[in-house]
This record gives sequence, structure tokens and C-alpha cells, in this order.
Amino acid sequence: MKTEGQTSGNREFLEKYIPLLDFFAEVCGPEYELVLHDVSRPEASIIAIRNGQISGRSVGSTMSDYAPTFVKLIQSGGCSEDMVAHMDRTKDNRILESHTFFIKDDRGELRGMICANHDVTDLIRLHDTLHEKIRMLNGIAGRSAIPGPEEEPAPLDDLFPAGKESNLDGLMDVLIEKAASEFSAPPGAMTPEERTRFVGVLKGRHLFSMKGAVPKVARRLGVSEATVYRYLKKS
Repeated sequence: MKTEGQTSGNREFLEKYIPLLDFFAEVCGPEYELVLHDVSRPEASIIAIRNGQISGRSVGSTMSDYAPTFVKLIQSGGCSEDMVAHMDRTKDNRILESHTFFIKDDRGELRGMICANHDVTDLIRLHDTLHEKIRMLNGIAGRSAIPGPEEEPAPLDDLFPAGKESNLDGLMDVLIEKAASEFSAPPGAMTPEERTRFVGVLKGRHLFSMKGAVPKVARRLGVSEATVYRYLKKS
């Protein structure tokens, strides 16, 4: 158990990272929540936060549900990474693409965390809206936009500049992880029936109108691309 002196010392150690938080908040903009956590006080870990309206938290609030798991893994030696990326969800059901950087001292002990949470909820909605608009403009409403092995996907990806952070690769990851969070088993451990339903969910969200979706889903499920196409036909 940490004493008040140790906790105060930890806060003093971490406060020097606040200007870094300000910098990234300015660079990233209002769609990114930046949070500085003191892991010695999990019940009131936040010592600085920018754009806290995204999660509704403020200074003195607690960690997100996933954070204590990361802390335990680092402290037990079960994870040696300096940074992890993951998906999270707010209490009002907004989807966050999150990155966590672990702050350690000279002895390698975990002292704090900087979390960057990108609200991608509107990006998902934009994806759905654009897809439907393109279907209408191309006169293909009512026809499946699912590409077969020999077909070209619908041109949704042409609206995003190739090689930029705004392209569809990150959006596909978000859609896949969002769908995965709705199943009890992780994709790699799903039964064939669950995989078919999983692919069906992604089909309904127009994932397969984007180039590279089939191989990306195949890797996530641990199956071949041909198997994903079979799931598509069944869904």
C-alpha cells in the first residue's frame, strides 16, 4: 500500500508530462481525448485531461475499465510493450480508437499512462452514409455490393486519398473490432456458425465494399479468404 508521500511524489513525477498532453491536444484537435493517469491512485487516477467531453471524465475521475488490466500486466511482467492500441466504448455507446503509452521511471517501474482516445463514431456513420449515397448514384440500390473473388468493390475507397491516415484501412479495423465486441468469443475462437454471423454483421455494415476487406477479415478469423467468401454466401 502506497503512503501519501509516495503518492504525492508520483504526482510530481508525472506533472512534467502535462505540457506534452497540451501539445498533442492542440495538434490532434477536439476529436481526441488526451488523459494523464497516475497508476498509484486507480480510484482517482486522472491528474490531467484534455477534451474530456468525449468520455465525460475530469480530473480526479477513475480509469477506464480496460486500464487496470494493462497496469496489472505491466507490473507483473506479463507485458513489456511501451504502448498498446485497442478499441474502447464510452458509457453513452460512442466508439473510441485508443492508444495507451506507459510512463516508467529509471528502474522500469510503471508510474503513469498517457491515453489518446479518438472518437470514431461519426466516422463510422459517415462510412454508412457515403456507401448508401454511392449505391444510389450508381443505380445499384437493392443489389448486393459484396465483391466476389473476380469482382471489383464499390468505389467507396476512391473518396479517400491513398496512403493517408484518412484512408479506409483504419476504418476497416474499427468496423471489425466493433463487430467482434458484440460476440462472446474472440474471432479466432469462434465456431463456424459464429463466424458466419460475424461475417454477416460486417456484410450488413458494408465492410466488403472496400478493397482488402476479405483478406483482413480472414486474418482476423484465422481462416482462408476462400472460407470468408463461403461465409459471405451463407450470410
